[in-house]
Amino acid sequence: MVSFAFTDEHEEFRKTLTSFSDRVLLPGYRDRAASTNFPFDILKRLGDLGLLGIGLPEEYGGTGTEDPVLLGIATETLAYGDVNMASAPVQIGLVASQLALCRDEIQERYLPPLINGEQTIAIALTEPGSGSDASALTTTATAVEGGWRLNGEKTAISWAMNATAALVYAREPGSSRARGVSCFVVPLDADGVSVSHMPGMGCLPLGWGSIHLSDVFIPESHLVGELGKGFHSVMDHFDFSRAALGLMCLGAAKQSLEEAAAYAQQRETFGQPLSEHQGLAFQFAEHATYLEGARWICYRALWLRETAQPHTALASMSKWWPPVVAKNAIEFAMRVHGNLGYSTESPLQQRYRDVTAYLVADGTAEIQKRIIAKDIFARGTVSL
Repeated sequence: MVSFAFTDEHEEFRKTLTSFSDRVLLPGYRDRAASTNFPFDILKRLGDLGLLGIGLPEEYGGTGTEDPVLLGIATETLAYGDVNMASAPVQIGLVASQLALCRDEIQERYLPPLINGEQTIAIALTEPGSGSDASALTTTATAVEGGWRLNGEKTAISWAMNATAALVYAREPGSSRARGVSCFVVPLDADGVSVSHMPGMGCLPLGWGSIHLSDVFIPESHLVGELGKGFHSVMDHFDFSRAALGLMCLGAAKQSLEEAAAYAQQRETFGQPLSEHQGLAFQFAEHATYLEGARWICYRALWLRETAQPHTALASMSKWWPPVVAKNAIEFAMRVHGNLGYSTESPLQQRYRDVTAYLVADGTAEIQKRIIAKDIFARGTVSL
């Protein structure tokens, strides 16, 4: 018989994180989310709980074997309290899994403080002229004695304003598309690097920004993986991060819908609680159904990753649909609260703005649908 049950260890992990999310994250979420200051104190507590080392090398403080389902549980559950900080295990997991391809000296320099929650590293892939077409990047890495010289601009980079370094993707001059793209660890205090803030409508603590590179020298030791193979490496890791990000949005929506349900049972209109009005009650049922359906798409993608089965198309489904479902559920929760939901005193309006970022971040719905359609036409079936 097919089982959809999580392991006892997973459930115990979820229970512990739910308590942490309720006690530590939720009470201060709105104030943290309205500030551009990055909460390193919270990040350190996530590190102390072991949440930033899921699937990362044990010798540097990680858990060892990659565990996509555990990462999904972490992001979903943390998002009940703070959707911004819930992204930390995903971001650090993406970065550290690539740093694990570096020389020992680079791993020793960056992995322990990442896993401990003491530092962050940005992923600098997107550019002003390429957007979601990441393979069209124009930043160059020109070989020189002892390393490379990097020139170009990266934009819309999460964590740019609080990071120690960035993983910068640049191409060999004269190469095109995915060929010739390599990844480099670039300290953000290096000569020729400048970082500028790009304030957005949400995700303010994550430090959205642009990174400018002007003749920046990067030594050979800072190459990530193989020369010319950087694009394919990061795309492989996106296949599990996309499902985790979907769960993160759904976690924020779940919290919002539960807050709205509690309010609907207390607030009376026309002599009865809001929850007794069928038109409103049915909308609760609809949003709960969508949340549950989207949630299991994400976990199936992570399970396929864990069992080494193809999951690219399902990962893209996990990225385009769950954020839409989450955004719609949070918007509904705001309407249930009326003017209170729209108030800046409410966490609902903040979650709405934070979750909306993921309609674009890590690839728009249109890009994800393109990936899914390509898979359908290649295999001749829509069954996954």
